Amino acid sequence: MNTSSRWSRAWHMVHPGRNPLARREDRIEAFTVLLAVALVVLALPVAAVVASGVFAARAEQAATEQATRYRADATLLEDGGPIAIEGRSGVADDTSPAEATWVTRDGDSRVGEVQATRGTRAGAKVPVWLDESGNPVAAPLTGLDARLLGVGTGVGLWLAFIVVVLAGYGCGRVLLDRVRWARWQEEWREFASH
Repeated sequence: MNTSSRWSRAWHMVHPGRNPLARREDRIEAFTVLLAVALVVLALPVAAVVASGVFAARAEQAATEQATRYRADATLLEDGGPIAIEGRSGVADDTSPAEATWVTRDGDSRVGEVQATRGTRAGAKVPVWLDESGNPVAAPLTGLDARLLGVGTGVGLWLAFIVVVLAGYGCGRVLLDRVRWARWQEEWREFASH
């Protein structure tokens, strides 16, 4: 099938026109195709607004975390966990909790658990992120993280909506095909009786 016949077929599917062979079901299907396309196109700005909102919230969170968290070096008081290898996937988890000591911005010495790379020996220095109170926390969110979360949310939402619309169209098409088959069977019975 060449490209022009594909376009022609697609055009006649969404626009049966005054064709006397086009049944009511064909016209309903044409309407559902146009409705599905319109819904997918209209969902794009909605997904963009949601993505923008997620980006704005995460960018604000990133700015707050960047301002309130700082990096320090902790000295391990015990060995990090043993290196764990899991099946085909290799290393199961790169870090494990280990007892360590660190100095806060204010000069206070603290002792507690930090995440250390598996296999690290006692006495080794490991980087940690601390909050304003000097407690270990996760690394702060970056501007790139905020952008990726925003874009990922928008694209994911739009693709999920496309799947829902396609599923709805598919269900509608199945129902229309059942009506077509029933009508064809009825017409064949009528034809056979003559």
